[in-house]
Amino acid sequence: MSRMDVLFRMVREFPVRTGIFTFGLPLFALLQLVNGIVYGGSIPLIGLFAAVMVAHSVQLTSYHMASYRREQLSPR
Repeated sequence: MSRMDVLFRMVREFPVRTGIFTFGLPLFALLQLVNGIVYGGSIPLIGLFAAVMVAHSVQLTSYHMASYRREQLSPR
């Protein structure tokens, strides 16, 4: 089973959790970056924040995918 198959299955079974961690955090980071540009914030600092948020989203998604795979493999 590929990572994309697992991700699509997770989206079908847990749409809110997957949406928040996989798509919500990077969207929030992008909105913070736009907010910083519009209102004259420190772009390097906001860019670093956005990069950390995206990296955190990747790690959370990987963790949830691993937990999902493990849950699918373990007998109930």
